[in-house]
Amino acid sequence: MTKSPQLRTDRSIWQHTVILFVFVMLSEMLLVPTRCASQTTGTVQQAADQDCEKIKQDIEQLQQDLANLSAEMQRLTEQLDQLNRDVAQNQEHLRASAAANSPWLNETIRGEELDSLAKLLSLRKLVRQQLEDDALTIQAIKEEIADLLTKLANCGPPSTTEPPQREPPNPQPPPSSPPQENKKVALQFRGFGGATFVNGNAPGTVGFDGAVLFPLGNRVLVGPTAGFQWVDSSIVKTIGGGPPPSTFINTSVGFKSGNFGGRIGFPFGGWEIGLRGGATVAGSTITQAEGFCGTSSSSSTVTCTVTSTTTTHDTVVGTFVGGYISHSIFSHVGIFVEGDYRRLKDGRVYDVTAGDIIAGLVLSFGRHQ
Repeated sequence: MTKSPQLRTDRSIWQHTVILFVFVMLSEMLLVPTRCASQTTGTVQQAADQDCEKIKQDIEQLQQDLANLSAEMQRLTEQLDQLNRDVAQNQEHLRASAAANSPWLNETIRGEELDSLAKLLSLRKLVRQQLEDDALTIQAIKEEIADLLTKLANCGPPSTTEPPQREPPNPQPPPSSPPQENKKVALQFRGFGGATFVNGNAPGTVGFDGAVLFPLGNRVLVGPTAGFQWVDSSIVKTIGGGPPPSTFINTSVGFKSGNFGGRIGFPFGGWEIGLRGGATVAGSTITQAEGFCGTSSSSSTVTCTVTSTTTTHDTVVGTFVGGYISHSIFSHVGIFVEGDYRRLKDGRVYDVTAGDIIAGLVLSFGRHQ
């Protein structure tokens, strides 16, 4: 049976209508949660904004009340000062009248004076009480304002199910990175003086040295050091010299030495402790004095006479090691104390083991302690 064109057209229209209805229903089902969530978020946001605005209004009102109370306390304080003056004047007037035994001061007038004084005292008490009450009220208002400020700092919309994505913060340098000041090469120059203890004697010593220190990590400095040192002449060896009469040979040595080596320091705060060591190249001046000792015929005093002296020069190489502690007193200036140990031996005349105790100034450049 052949269907008419009009029937096929009606069926096609009906099918398109059904499909359009289904599409509209699905769209509504998908959009309803989104609309609800949007409305909920907007409602919560609006409520939060209203709460924040209410807190701000309360704070402004309390601040205005605080200003009014402060003005009132100022006025009451001025009134209290005036009342104090009036009370003092009234009391003075009563005392003066009583002392003068004035005939015109009858009982009626005296009663009026006393009534006036009583009123002044009562009014002064009320003003004082009002000042105390205002002070307590001001303290309570300040506490309330502080509480509202805390609430205002925490005021804001609650977090939703999906927190807003935040942009990643800018990369920061690692906190363990040492200060740039500790990465600088340090130049140190020292001048010193002290004493050298050798063979029971303590000749004086002076000198200077310098060091180039490189950072090894954040708390260690290492580098080469070099310096020059003078040591006064002292007796290092004696032959003879027994009870008089006797002969003797004294050997005295003085040094001009260059010290070359390395140093390691450990700075902390304005202090630094460290060790240094290396080789000493010393030019020695050797003086040998020969003579005799005896007693005079007139007394028992022992006198020694040098009959000849011989001076020679030699160069020796030895080792030294020492430790120091220094403290910065200005930007580039510090002080230090050091103890050194050294041994110098020429193989023919002397074999010297000496200890130095020195102190002096430090000039630092490139890196501040």
